[in-house]
Amino acid sequence: MSWNKQLISQGEYWRIVAGNLSHNNLIHWLMNVATLVLVYFVFDDRLSNQHFMLISISLCLVGGGLLWFAKYDEYVGLSGLIHGLIAYAAMADLFTDKKRVGAIILTGLSAKLLMEQLYGGDPWVTDLIGIDVAIDAHLLFAVLGISFALLLWWPLWRSYKLST
Repeated sequence: MSWNKQLISQGEYWRIVAGNLSHNNLIHWLMNVATLVLVYFVFDDRLSNQHFMLISISLCLVGGGLLWFAKYDEYVGLSGLIHGLIAYAAMADLFTDKKRVGAIILTGLSAKLLMEQLYGGDPWVTDLIGIDVAIDAHLLFAVLGISFALLLWWPLWRSYKLST
């Protein structure tokens, strides 16, 4: 079920989404699901269930497609999606009355992504999940989450600002 470049090129397009749902081992799955649940509940007051699902599916589809241009031949896990959701929700906060919260979350996420790009994934996590941490997927999905937020929230925010 993994995102596998060779098999996708042979027509198994379902792997573009399925790679986000498959994991290397139980610990990898538990870590990702626990984090996804935490993200869901942290942002539940600003993202309805439908909004959360729509953004999640969109991130999986578009992010899974864009992984084609990353260095990966194979990818598994929800961590890319989680980074995209956090970036999206933090940007949405910037366009609403939670600007300070959004700025703090984006600053922390940016610092984490920068550290990963400079020093690689956490070796402890790599040992725990049995595969390298997908740092480029984290960055790609986070940029995608920001892009989705700009596309969806910026016009609403601008029209609100212009009407007040």
